[in-house]
Amino acid sequence: MSEAWRYFLLLFGAAVVANILLIRFIALCPFFGVSNSLETSLGMSISVIFVMTMATSVSWIAWNYVLEPLGVGEFLYIPTFILVIASLVQFVEMVIKKTSPPLYKAMGIYLPLITTNCAVLAAATESVKPGFFTKLNIAYHYGFVESIVYTIGVAVGFSLVLILFAAMRERLELAPIPKFFRGVPIAFITAAIFSLAFMGFAGMFGL
Repeated sequence: MSEAWRYFLLLFGAAVVANILLIRFIALCPFFGVSNSLETSLGMSISVIFVMTMATSVSWIAWNYVLEPLGVGEFLYIPTFILVIASLVQFVEMVIKKTSPPLYKAMGIYLPLITTNCAVLAAATESVKPGFFTKLNIAYHYGFVESIVYTIGVAVGFSLVLILFAAMRERLELAPIPKFFRGVPIAFITAAIFSLAFMGFAGMFGL
């Protein structure tokens, strides 16, 4: 198997086959909270891609060159990773507030909540800490480049689903839906159908 093909499979598997939202059901809070507007979803997607990729990069370095050599990885990896994520989110928040105040206002509380977005922490932990998910028959132990490719896949999968779902919800606002189904009920039903659709990718390329 060529190196390029292996990286493609890693990226595709993380983004589609094991989509963090629709297959693994992680980070559903921002998924439902921000997806009511396409513009807001685009802003959140760009922010998550940046934060998630940078968080994994810094976390990988911290784990392999600081925490593990000092023998404190098992005790300090969560606060360390969260500190890294929080710092990056603060930076993104300042940039968006300065460059696009309307988008900053539209994203509201969900922008700073990227700090506690379990998708960001999960991507960093899975690709950095060996054997974290061994109980789920997953034992990631990626090198630096593999960690970045995997994380980009997770972030792209998150963004793809968020944007598609936001576009669908905007269309649903104009659809003749019964009153008692409008809002959250139809959002949950739509998300379930999305999830069933993504399950169809299981086993593709042997993933």
